[in-house]
Amino acid sequence: MDESTIYVDQLRRLVMEGHLRGALELLNIQSGFRFTAIYRLGAAHAENFMLVDRDREPATPFTADIPLDETYCHKVETLAALVIEDASSDARLTTHKYRDIVRAYCSVSLLEADGSKFGTLCQFDTAPRVTSEATLRLMREMGRMLRSDVISTPYRRADIDQRVDRLSDMRGMISEASLDGDDALSTFDIYAGPLIAEAGQRLPPGDALEVSARISDIRNALLDGR
Repeated sequence: MDESTIYVDQLRRLVMEGHLRGALELLNIQSGFRFTAIYRLGAAHAENFMLVDRDREPATPFTADIPLDETYCHKVETLAALVIEDASSDARLTTHKYRDIVRAYCSVSLLEADGSKFGTLCQFDTAPRVTSEATLRLMREMGRMLRSDVISTPYRRADIDQRVDRLSDMRGMISEASLDGDDALSTFDIYAGPLIAEAGQRLPPGDALEVSARISDIRNALLDGR
C-alpha cells in the first residue's frame, strides 16, 4: 500500500468519525502548507469555520470572516481544484489585494447533494509553494465527504469544547515547566486567549460565556495548584 492510499484511508476514518480538525491536521502535515481551513461561503463573506495553523501563532488574520471579493475561494466552482503556486506572479490575480500576502493557495469546493456550493476546503501559505497531486487527491476525497449539516454551529461548539479539554490536560505540564505562578499564567494565556476569542466570534453569546467560564476555572486551578 503506497503512502497516498494510507493517507486517504486515515482521512476517511477521521471524517466518518467526526474528527474534522484531525482531518485538517492530517492534510496540513501531508501538504506542507502553513494553513489548512474550511470556509463557509455566504452572500458577501467567506466565514472561517475551522482553521489549522502549522506555526500555531495566536494572532492570525485568517480567523475572521473575509469579504468574498478579497478571497480566492469564490474562484473555485467545482471539485476541480484551484491551484495558485505564486499569486504575486499569477496573471489571474494581477489586481488582487492579497496577492503579495497569500502567495500559495489550493482549494476544492464543498457541495451539497444537489450540487450547490456552500463552502471551500483550502490550503494556503505566505510563501510560494507547489501543490502535489497527492495533496489534491486528499482534498478532493475530503471535499466529497462533507455537507453543510456537518459544517454547523453544534459541531463548532463540540470542537472548541474538545480543545478546552486539551487545555485542561496541559495544566500540569504548564505548571511543571514554569518558573513561578506568573510565568505559568502567562504561558496558559498564550493558549487560552485564541480559544476565548474564537468562541466569542463563532458561538452564540451563551455558549461563548460557558466556554470562557470553563477556561477561567482551569486558569484558577492552575494557580491554586502551584
